[in-house]
Amino acid sequence: MLYPELPLVVFTVLAQTAVGGYITMAGRLSQMDSTAKQRQPLVLSMFILWAFMAIGFAASTMHLGSPLRAFNALNRVGHSGLSNEILTGSLFFALGGIYWLAELFKIASEHVLKIARIVVSIAGVIFMAAMIKVYLINTVPVWDSSFTYVEFIGTVLMSGVLLGYVLLNLTGATTPTLNAKLATFGVVIISLHLVITAWQLVSIAEITTSIQTGAEHLAIYSGSIITRLLLLVIAGGLWLFSAFKSSQTTSVTALSSLAFVIMFAAEIIGRGVFYGLHFTVGLL
Repeated sequence: MLYPELPLVVFTVLAQTAVGGYITMAGRLSQMDSTAKQRQPLVLSMFILWAFMAIGFAASTMHLGSPLRAFNALNRVGHSGLSNEILTGSLFFALGGIYWLAELFKIASEHVLKIARIVVSIAGVIFMAAMIKVYLINTVPVWDSSFTYVEFIGTVLMSGVLLGYVLLNLTGATTPTLNAKLATFGVVIISLHLVITAWQLVSIAEITTSIQTGAEHLAIYSGSIITRLLLLVIAGGLWLFSAFKSSQTTSVTALSSLAFVIMFAAEIIGRGVFYGLHFTVGLL
């Protein structure tokens, strides 16, 4: 199988995208007046984030073999990276859902909602930290490095922020200035990610274990790696064009939506490569 662990590919990319999208949208909501007409559509569009989380968790249970095993994994909270990931992810999902319902049905004051947004954002950051920790395994040289942080946080800052950008434009809850700032931020992150990826590839190529080399594994995925990098460049270009060259709301939304689809595909491919590059320092 070219891309092993497909359920985990889907789970990690969807969850990281949801966290990045949430933080982007929560930040904008905190800036908006409580009576702004775009507020309710923006809040309603957050349903997409929670749908991403639900689909991601559903996919992750396929890796475990049974949904009930997720509950068994919680028995080792504090001692197992997987248990911590499930717990923190569930907390982010639950707290985010409660906040969303409170915002949607206006059952809390604006002051309480602002605090809730911060709490959920912190929960999302903790969830991401727990997720990264799962893969820092000292017997898997490709994963046990700072590049894993770049890989996962990069998805949050690229795919996640771009999703937030799309939803802000779809609901009319943004401004040309905010669009320009988000697009510039996104393209800077993409550029940095491309540079760091080149560094990472050189680092992986130099890895040698008892019976395997990183260069051999890179050769298998070379086509996917090149495709992913090209897709990131295209997505970044469309994102930037939507913010600076497109004056109509419909065209901004269309261009940014296309950019997100391309970005998401790039991240799925990249995460597939990440799991495919799993090999240990031993004889297996």
